[in-house]
Amino acid sequence: MRKSNKEAAETRRAIVTAAADHIRRTGIAEASLSNVMAAAGLTHGGFYKHFRNREQLIAEALVAAGGSSAEMLRQVRAKKGRNAALDRYLSPEHRDAATPTCPMAALGSEAARSSAETRAAAAAVIEEMIDALAENPSSEEARGEAMVDYATMIGAMTLARILSGTPQSEEILERARNRLHR
Repeated sequence: MRKSNKEAAETRRAIVTAAADHIRRTGIAEASLSNVMAAAGLTHGGFYKHFRNREQLIAEALVAAGGSSAEMLRQVRAKKGRNAALDRYLSPEHRDAATPTCPMAALGSEAARSSAETRAAAAAVIEEMIDALAENPSSEEARGEAMVDYATMIGAMTLARILSGTPQSEEILERARNRLHR
C-alpha cells in the first residue's frame, strides 16, 4: 500500500533528521545509508524512494543541521542578546555534546573535500549562520563582522574539541568568548 504524500514527507524528514545527527556524530565519510536508515527506523531498501543518491541525502542533512544551529543562535540572541548566543556556542556543553550542534565545526574540513553538492550545501549553511549572527544582515559591515565571528567560533570549537579534557580546551573557549564579546 502506498503512503500518502504527507506520510512520505514525514518519512523523508525523519531520514534527513537521522542523517543530520549521524553525520555530525560520525562524519560524512562514515555515514552509511544502512546506519542512517536504521536510525530513522527504516530499511535500506526504502532509501531510493526518497533520494536519488547518498550525496543528495548528505547535502540535505547538512542544510537541516545548519538550520537547527542557526535557529538556536537566533533564538538565544533574540531572548538574551548577542553575547549569550556566542557563550552558548562556545560552551563546554557544545564542545562535549555527542551530537555537535554546528555542522561546520563538526564537519567543515570534511565538507571541503566532499562533492560539489555537499560543498554547495555547506556554503548555504555558512551563509545562514552568518545571517543569524549579523546584527543587521543587510549591512555589509555587519555581515563582515559576523563572518569573522563565525570563523573564530568554528576555529575555537574545533581546537577545543581536539584538546578536550585539557586546560587548553577550556582556555580556548574562554579566550574566544572574551575576544568576541562586545
